[in-house]
Amino acid sequence: MLSVWDSTNFKHNNNEWNHFAFVYRSVEMDDLNCTLPAILEFPNFMRQKSWVATVMCFFLSMYLFIVLAIVCDEYLVPAMERLCYTLRMTYDVAGATFLAAATSAPELFVAFVGTFITHGDIGVGTIVGSSVFNILVIAAVCGILTPPSKLDWWPISRDTIWYLVAIASLTIVLWDSLVKWYEATVFVLLYLAYLIQLILDRRIQNLVRKAHTESELLDEDPMTREDEPLKGFREHVCTKPESGSNCCQWTWWAIKYPAELVLACTIPSVRSIFFLSMLLSILWISAISYLLAWFLTVVGFNLHIPDSIMGLTVLAAGTSVPEVASSYIVSKKGYGSMAICNAIGSNTFDIFVCLGLPWLLKSLITQHSIVIDSSALTITSAMLVVTAIILYPAAGN
Repeated sequence: MLSVWDSTNFKHNNNEWNHFAFVYRSVEMDDLNCTLPAILEFPNFMRQKSWVATVMCFFLSMYLFIVLAIVCDEYLVPAMERLCYTLRMTYDVAGATFLAAATSAPELFVAFVGTFITHGDIGVGTIVGSSVFNILVIAAVCGILTPPSKLDWWPISRDTIWYLVAIASLTIVLWDSLVKWYEATVFVLLYLAYLIQLILDRRIQNLVRKAHTESELLDEDPMTREDEPLKGFREHVCTKPESGSNCCQWTWWAIKYPAELVLACTIPSVRSIFFLSMLLSILWISAISYLLAWFLTVVGFNLHIPDSIMGLTVLAAGTSVPEVASSYIVSKKGYGSMAICNAIGSNTFDIFVCLGLPWLLKSLITQHSIVIDSSALTITSAMLVVTAIILYPAAGN
């Protein structure tokens, strides 16, 4: 619920007064949306409008997207592959659980930033935009850039149903623009129920059908595979383009190499202690997500773009880079169901955990309900449902 602001509610200096004078005037709720800009919640740097800061933050954000893709593709996803192989999981369940949770780490940390730091709509906007991006772009990339693969109807139907349940739950919770602690608890419990079903998935399949098309165990040891072997420290640091490579390949290598070097020095190789690699990768993702939220907030503020719109578009696409890359990799290997389940499972994880967990923690800490702007709830819910309806028959064909 929005309140009327006056100058006594803020500690300000002369610079902030000049640039945020609109928040110090008493206004009627119907005349102006008096939600504070998210830039006020970040460090007191680059708050003054400047085209130099805008350009610098934009290019830094683009480079952080590259770093994020490297962390996920060369450290987090391979570590998850070793974990799934150790647990002897099926391909579709691995895609819907560990791989989905791993590649959704950026959305989770952006949601924490949006809930605890910016107190705005950037977290919800990122989740919604990322969900639409995952469904449409991942399916398109896998369909266009990888060989055709036959998809099993069971995992697609299973995860689509749970995704629709997540959308319905989000609509119900946000209907009154308030999120209470027990509503957030239901989100987390629903995801636990989803995990329980996935754990019992093979037994459930044995009860309802006889043939399993792509539910074989993940039996390829990532440590011994010849196709795309796991990289060690030497491969990360010393690998260069082959002699005779064109200028574009050398330029791309030069752009990526500083990030490759820093990551190789701070994250152990997946060939050694993969659990530590996974943990440090998640810490890197959390730091990158915070910087992305900060820099893109600066860009949006200077270009007069609302925080929610930045979350729905640029930030959503950027944080979905790990899902696209990982789905493309597994689809290229012939595991189409794993790729699609990664996309749908990531969306279910985004709604139940990336939104539910920060809401639950904040409501328990503050002992108050969380206010969410749900004015566009109908359009948002319809958008998510339409993407699920588009994907299901397309995947079935």
